[in-house]
Amino acid sequence: MNAGDSINTYFSDRRNRTATVAGLTVLTLGGSLFGMILGAPANLIPALLLSIPIILASYWYPRRGTLFSACIAAAYTVTAFLFSPPVAHLALSVLPRAALLILVGGVVAFLSTRLRESEQQMNQIIEFLPDATFAIDLEGRVIAWNHAIEDMTGVKKDAMIARGDHEYAIPIYGERRALLADLVLQGDPGSGYPSVRREGDIFIAEARAPHLRGGRGAQIRFAATTLLDHEGRVTGAIESIRDITDEVMMEAALQNTNRQLNTLSGILRTDLSNRLAVLYGHLSVGAMKFDDLEVLSFIDDLKDAANGIQRQIEISREFRNIGTSPPAWIPVQQIARNAADTLSFAGVSLEIWVERLEVFADPHLGTVFTHLFENSLAPATGATRVVVTYHLRPDGCAIIVEDDGTGIPDAAKEGLFVQKEKGYGRGLFLAHEILAITGIRIRETGRFGAGARFELLVPPEGYRII
Repeated sequence: MNAGDSINTYFSDRRNRTATVAGLTVLTLGGSLFGMILGAPANLIPALLLSIPIILASYWYPRRGTLFSACIAAAYTVTAFLFSPPVAHLALSVLPRAALLILVGGVVAFLSTRLRESEQQMNQIIEFLPDATFAIDLEGRVIAWNHAIEDMTGVKKDAMIARGDHEYAIPIYGERRALLADLVLQGDPGSGYPSVRREGDIFIAEARAPHLRGGRGAQIRFAATTLLDHEGRVTGAIESIRDITDEVMMEAALQNTNRQLNTLSGILRTDLSNRLAVLYGHLSVGAMKFDDLEVLSFIDDLKDAANGIQRQIEISREFRNIGTSPPAWIPVQQIARNAADTLSFAGVSLEIWVERLEVFADPHLGTVFTHLFENSLAPATGATRVVVTYHLRPDGCAIIVEDDGTGIPDAAKEGLFVQKEKGYGRGLFLAHEILAITGIRIRETGRFGAGARFELLVPPEGYRII
């Protein structure tokens, strides 16, 4: 333990504080009295000496600070009038000093009270945060340890406050090691965790904590940032810890369920396709065997029904992966460029101006751009230029994909994104369903004859500029 730690430990005890104030009071008043007895006038006794116990008492005990300073001032005044050698205008010298001592005590007591109120308010905010939270100073000593982290680790605040040497890591990892807050203070948050990401001034990481949940371990998400004083200087770091074990388990269970459902649907699609192949074979034989018009008409109806079933099988194949992975923040520039790379833009220029834009969307967002680009690249449109931009609006962000082709007739716009007998589940309807997973709306606002213009309307909470 260094000297600073020893001093902090000593003065954290109320009895040691009281003894210090009492000793300094006796020393300063006794020194003043001794000087006056030896013949030193009261106006030559430094008032600063008497201010020392007043400042300490008013800081440690602000409710009694003013009263204590008044008592010291009264003792000084009485001593001066009784024992100081007679000098001219003694009262004019002693009384202002006594008033100054009272003023010092009052001011320090007031400031100390405000400081404690501010500290108490901050402590209450940290205390009632739902996430387990602790804070450390520049020396790595714990200065805050809230109720949630008490419940998570089983370690009480009194046992952890002022502890250093990475002791706060023991309940989590079973050993002393740097946590994310330490790494943030060191300026190297990526050294202790493999996948640290930054959101503004906050660093976020995930790791396995083997000693939580009664030793069964837990998946933890850490978030840490620096603490700054009023001048912007780093004074420490604060870190919150969230147990995401249930969330991870649920996500894994959903992925397993989706995988099993996809396997089952794949088996069903294969069986249906095989049975349809047999049915098509019988229908072909029947068309060659019979020449009765009514029978042939009946066979054609059966073929139409079989074709409808075949389309449903193809639809289920296209939809099988949508929603299997959780939505995530996706860089639009990159995903749009990747979608364009899978298509041929021969003779058609492509400009994508959505750099720094990220949207919260299903991972199949690239499929949306693929279908929108395919719509512009269709020979019938005659487009020579495709542009992707975005506009920030009060109701969110609009990602715009437009071309200079023939456009879409007004009569056809209403049914662009709805179920149809032909093309059901494909193209624009498929794009609509992918976007709807995270609340993104799509509409066509182009003018027929001037080109198509698709707007992807992202809600305010669903986009960010990085």
